[in-house]
Amino acid sequence: MHPFMQSAKSRPHVLLRAALALPALLLVGQTAQAAQWKWLDAQGVMHYSDVPPPSTVPARNILQRPAQTVAPMQTAASPSSAPAGAKQQASSALEKKIAEKKAADQAAQEQAKLRQQQEQALQNQQNCLQAQQQLQILDSGQRMVQIDAQGQRTIMDDAQRAAEHARIAGLIAQYCR
Repeated sequence: MHPFMQSAKSRPHVLLRAALALPALLLVGQTAQAAQWKWLDAQGVMHYSDVPPPSTVPARNILQRPAQTVAPMQTAASPSSAPAGAKQQASSALEKKIAEKKAADQAAQEQAKLRQQQEQALQNQQNCLQAQQQLQILDSGQRMVQIDAQGQRTIMDDAQRAAEHARIAGLIAQYCR
């Protein structure tokens, strides 16, 4: 049998080597990816870093720069421009968060107001329906009874019916718009 055709069980040392080599390769890849800058210092020593070289290193000694730079390299002439820009960005982000919070609060208030209006409209609709039913019963000519202060039933006379009719008509005018 050809040596390459042997089963993995008969070659455990090969699997062990592969298992140990994989993390090492991953670490090398991550290290190489993190080291985006490459430069020579004044003594001729090669440096690899993910941060730009000091401003004392001349541009001709910078051998490799990152593939994409977000901001130009900071020079010694403008050390205060970065903190001012950072403060402005932080202030802008804070203002944006405050504006978002205000908008969310306003939307919540409008939603609560709308929900309250809908509940009130539903209550008005129920009151209207109940008042219309009471008026129908009152106009039907059936005997109507009221309970007096002592808890006794008394039959409504024509004056009391007219007063009750006017009261119910007022409720209909109020709730049935």
